[in-house]
Amino acid sequence: MVAEAGDYVWSSYRMRVTDETDSDWLDTDPCFIALGDTPERRRVRYMEFMRQAAPSSEIDLIRAALQRGQLTGSSRFVDEIEKIQGQRVELRGQGRPRNNSEK
Repeated sequence: MVAEAGDYVWSSYRMRVTDETDSDWLDTDPCFIALGDTPERRRVRYMEFMRQAAPSSEIDLIRAALQRGQLTGSSRFVDEIEKIQGQRVELRGQGRPRNNSEK
């Protein structure tokens, strides 16, 4: 992870917040367009959005998921991905699950 989105070499952040004209490879995202009526307003609002701090618990969850190669998201999202993949992808504790007589 990087401290700032613009520090990540593969991030689209720099292209979204500058007035560069060679960004024909970058998709026009409807959510980005909805940020404002002018390119300048969109850039300012996007920078404000990106500066919002994520709670440390969320960052910890993301880091743990990255280390384990697992998903983060709602239970519905995880269920849908499991259905598509045909295998379990949710975070589980270490070891075998306890049976009812061990609880």
